[in-house]
Amino acid sequence: MCMSSLDKLAQLPTHSVNQGVNDATLRKRARSKYYTNRIVAPLLYLDSPLHKQYERAYYCNSSIIQQGKKFTAKYCNSRVCHICNRIRTAKFINGYQKPLQELGNLEFITLTFPNVKADKLRQAIKEARKSFTNIIRVLRERRGVKISGICKVECTYNPDRNDFHPHLHIIADCNAGTTIVTEWMQRYPSASGKGQDVRKADKNSFLELFKYTTKIAAKAATGGGYDVHIPALNVIMVAMDRLRTFQPFGGIKKVSEDVQELQSVEIEAAPEQYTEWLYNYHTHDWNDIYNPDICLTRYKPPDLLLNIYY
Repeated sequence: MCMSSLDKLAQLPTHSVNQGVNDATLRKRARSKYYTNRIVAPLLYLDSPLHKQYERAYYCNSSIIQQGKKFTAKYCNSRVCHICNRIRTAKFINGYQKPLQELGNLEFITLTFPNVKADKLRQAIKEARKSFTNIIRVLRERRGVKISGICKVECTYNPDRNDFHPHLHIIADCNAGTTIVTEWMQRYPSASGKGQDVRKADKNSFLELFKYTTKIAAKAATGGGYDVHIPALNVIMVAMDRLRTFQPFGGIKKVSEDVQELQSVEIEAAPEQYTEWLYNYHTHDWNDIYNPDICLTRYKPPDLLLNIYY
């Protein structure tokens, strides 16, 4: 995935002795690229309707164009891509956090219902979203509660039971959390009361709300590291494909989930040069196209690796 048509690309680097750019932004991108490729590579072997999306994720940021101190790359906009998910999280925080905080009296609400099997997951998510929308309508139209906030759908996988746990996280005003739980339990009487939660929203609540909608990697039960169950991850991605995961309501305006395809960032720590950096899947870093021995970030993966289950 090369963008060689950009101006001045053909010029040789002015700092051939460069031994990497000491910049946290690029190192974080290198880490995200490493984790994305570790997870997406086995997904590509599945017979999945999202195969093309996984391909885009695998090649996301494979080429970075440096023009002076500006670094430009193409982004895949896939939900399985750790690089794009970090951008989404930042977008949601920037777009939603301030309007929510301005409401005041915020509560963080968690709504759950019994786990479902793979073939029931997409429908269960749709029904849960519809049920929550109806609850908000009841509060506003029948009880006169002018509630505002945002609801997010999240899903995890239980490998012991081989089923899925979709649930909702909500931040809302008006101290209506207890009422929302009551209405929810009427719609899901088989749900565990212990699975529902209402607490005062704080900084951690915002982090919980705006993190990724799918826990791609979960902490391993034994031995350390993180477990990634590839077929289950594919099930979740397929079930949530083209479904809105964030649902603002009341006076909160929608923030787009899409990640812009072409983006640039200025890195002051970088030497001013014009080159292309190509990702090397063996070194987990980008190499200078003119000087392949030179790495962009010198990122080294941690010893605590992912446990990939097929």
